[in-house]
Amino acid sequence: MNRLLKSNRAVSEVVGYVLVFGIVVVAIGSIYVGGLPALQSTKDATQFKGVEQGFLILHTDLMKVALDQSPVRTTKLGTAEGGSLASDPDVCDLSLRIVADGDVNECTIPMGRIEFTSGIGSVACENGAVLTKYPSGTVMVSEPRMFNSMDQGSIMFSLVKINDSVSSVGGGIAQVTISNPRFNESVFSTPEVYENGYLNIMVDSEYAGAWKRFLGDEFSATFTSSAKDTTGWSSDIHFNKLVVVEYIVSVDIR
Repeated sequence: MNRLLKSNRAVSEVVGYVLVFGIVVVAIGSIYVGGLPALQSTKDATQFKGVEQGFLILHTDLMKVALDQSPVRTTKLGTAEGGSLASDPDVCDLSLRIVADGDVNECTIPMGRIEFTSGIGSVACENGAVLTKYPSGTVMVSEPRMFNSMDQGSIMFSLVKINDSVSSVGGGIAQVTISNPRFNESVFSTPEVYENGYLNIMVDSEYAGAWKRFLGDEFSATFTSSAKDTTGWSSDIHFNKLVVVEYIVSVDIR
């Protein structure tokens, strides 16, 4: 009997159970602390990539309406939770200074944008381009219709202006309807043609970094400004012929 009372077998079983239970608790706690945020981050990044792909489809529909290939287009756009989708006609100012035949023409046009913003970043359609902004910087995903035919010295600017201010909360399927308003607010008598001169261009936008890289590559332009939200004025971009065409589109988001 004394030997039975002094046995440590029961104590060992209790200690083993406590150790196993502790390991399970630590493992579950580790999953909640590290695993779930990582899974949520991956989910948010995947949703944001889906929105970016949706904006490429939206861009195609927008250009079809702008170029009068279709009177109206509706794009179903999946939006990530915690984000917002909006259009604003009073942002993304594009400034042109055109010197031709001794005349100087200077104007600033609010191009407007359609933009989805979330905790991951933002993606926008500005002047016919699709741009993405992350904490590390901005990227142009799809280029605008701004061409430089270097062998002929011809430059073509197709300017696409957003005309409406509307917004929607993310986390579902948004319907973005692009239509042609059929009225003229153009700064230019489009198409406006200039010959034998040079131009300077400046873009004021949250995506100025991406615009600066595009304009530098396409038109061999340099920019002196290092400000975050503006390219500053470009160096002189010479042309034999410059064609500027403006398009205006209306936007509705539901």
